[in-house]
Formats: sequence, structure tokens, C-alpha cells
Amino acid sequence: MKTSCVLIAVLVFLVSCETSTARKPVERAKRSELEKTVALNKKMFALEQQKMQAYMKLDSSHTYINSNKGFWYTKLAKSSTSPQPIKGDIVSYEQEILALDGTVLYGREALGVQSYVVDKQHIVKGIKEGIKLMREGEEAKFVFSSFVAYRVNGDSNQIIGINEPIICTIKLLKINK
Repeated sequence: MKTSCVLIAVLVFLVSCETSTARKPVERAKRSELEKTVALNKKMFALEQQKMQAYMKLDSSHTYINSNKGFWYTKLAKSSTSPQPIKGDIVSYEQEILALDGTVLYGREALGVQSYVVDKQHIVKGIKEGIKLMREGEEAKFVFSSFVAYRVNGDSNQIIGINEPIICTIKLLKINK
């Protein structure tokens, strides 16, 4: 029994002593394709930012704040007494979605009152981040780049186009802790 165990150990040792050779990359073209995609996305984002800036310049009655998350916002109705929603809160809100030229894409009546569990449900990233900046009873106007709105797909009803920046007016009705 001891001899067979020693023999097996010696065989395992001999087999494991082979030198291994490193694998070489199969294709380097993937990096250049990625670089092209990144450059295209930067160019598209810069163009969207120009369009968004032009819209905000025309809307001179409001002062917009850069969220540093891909969108700008302004508070239309403020509330300083109520708390902001935190993760797990259930919020009720109304919204209206417009194109940058002012065309109504989805009116308040069409969308109705919506509810959302903060940071626990999947919704458009801009709306998700924007709601966290609001307080109960506040109304805010958001100018979303497509990167935080409906991205390259647009919406499922094909009303919001691909890579389309949008304006979204949200009224935060209620925060349930």
C-alpha cells in the first residue's frame, strides 16, 4: 500500500513539472474597435451637451444646476421642510416628458401617477438620480442626456428616439418611509 502511494506521488510530481507556455492574444483589433466606440460616444455626448445648453439658454427664466451625473435640473416649486427620499422609500410622482424642441412626448395624463421604490426598482437612470435630489411637494425640470435617459434603444413605444436628450418635469407627490 505504501509503495503504491509513493509511486502515485512520484508520478504526480513528474507530470506537474512540465513547463507551460503563455497564451498569446488571438486578436488585437478589438482594442482599436473599442477606442473607436469610445471616441464616437464622446462625440455624441458633446453634441448632446451643445443641444442641451442651447435649450437651457433659451429657457432663461430658470437657472439650471449641473448634477454631474449626465443631466441638468432646476427646481420649479421648492420645499425646504420635507426630507429627501432615501433607499427603500416608496415615492409617488407625476411626470411629463418633452423633446428639446418642446414637443410633448408623454403628457402627465398619459403617464398618470407613478410609484417607485428608491434604488430598489429599475427605472430610467436620470429619473432615479433626479428623484433623490427632490423633496416631497417639489417640482423640478430635468434636462437628460440620452446616456441617462433612453440611450441607444429609445423607449419601447418608439416615441422617444434613439440617442435623444429629453426634458422631464417631475412633481414628487409623496414619500412613504
